[in-house]
Amino acid sequence: MGRTGKRAEKVEPETLKEMQMRGGTWAAYQNHDMGHSNLGHIVCLQYGPGCTFETPPERMPDSPRMGVMWRYGLIGTVNMGTGEIEPKGGKDVVLHAGRD
Repeated sequence: MGRTGKRAEKVEPETLKEMQMRGGTWAAYQNHDMGHSNLGHIVCLQYGPGCTFETPPERMPDSPRMGVMWRYGLIGTVNMGTGEIEPKGGKDVVLHAGRD
């Protein structure tokens, strides 16, 4: 089951604090694999000058720490003041509620 709307999701408060301490610009990615137990899970990637990526890739890159990340598609950027995810291109995106 999904829900739509601008700013329908936020990053966790602890995660936002860590991101604020590190500074920079952050992209948000969500697991869109309907058959995966982490459906709806959100991860973030820092991007911009001095980072590995100048602009956020459409898919979360693979990493030694997090493994293969093809399930995670770009959904927007993180508002560093509020933690809200602002949809890419200013358009509504489908955000999956995930499984609890």
